[in-house]
Amino acid sequence: MQKLSIILSQYPDGQPFYEFDIDDQTLSSILQVDLNSLTGVFSLEAADSGYFIAQIGKFTGKLETDKVLLYVCSDCGDLGCGALTAKISFHEKTIVWSDFVYENTHEICEKYTEIGPYEFDRAQYENEFQKLTK
Repeated sequence: MQKLSIILSQYPDGQPFYEFDIDDQTLSSILQVDLNSLTGVFSLEAADSGYFIAQIGKFTGKLETDKVLLYVCSDCGDLGCGALTAKISFHEKTIVWSDFVYENTHEICEKYTEIGPYEFDRAQYENEFQKLTK
């Protein structure tokens, strides 16, 4: 079982954002994300917004979804321009991230078959997201 942490990180231009960290390795480094063209879904500027809270709901099972945005176009934030996503599965004691892909609204462009699945202890995982709401 892996451990998820949500840490404060920085884009190349110095802007801070919340980054996923799995077993002491950032998700952007695991997926080799170009942080100049893609942005994480949890920016500090949006921390008080409805979008931010809705995203937390998707990651914690409060909204029905089986796919979450991890990184999205930094220019417009639109899935149509391209985004890294993962399937999320909720179980009684665990939460699993799998099926990592780069996609747009029309097609899956790249599958990351060598990455994941990641299984997290549900209590520890949910605690990380609760920290974002404080």
